[in-house]
Amino acid sequence: MGLIARGLEEAGIATTITSWNGGRTRVTGPPRATFTKLARGSTIGRPHDTAQQRRILEATLALLAEDAPLKPVNLDETYEE
Repeated sequence: MGLIARGLEEAGIATTITSWNGGRTRVTGPPRATFTKLARGSTIGRPHDTAQQRRILEATLALLAEDAPLKPVNLDETYEE
């Protein structure tokens, strides 16, 4: 996804992504990104946890107001039952 995001940025379209796998995503150099400590399939938050999903989404979308490239932002969001 980072490579696609970079291509869109070159075309003048601002992008941001959220990933649970910061190590792999960081290699592709996305222009703006947030990383969580959540499990695969729950990147944007735990199922039915709308408060967590909103926090992650708002933090990710807020990056669009910043000029790229930015260092990835590590969100302190985990998957605890």
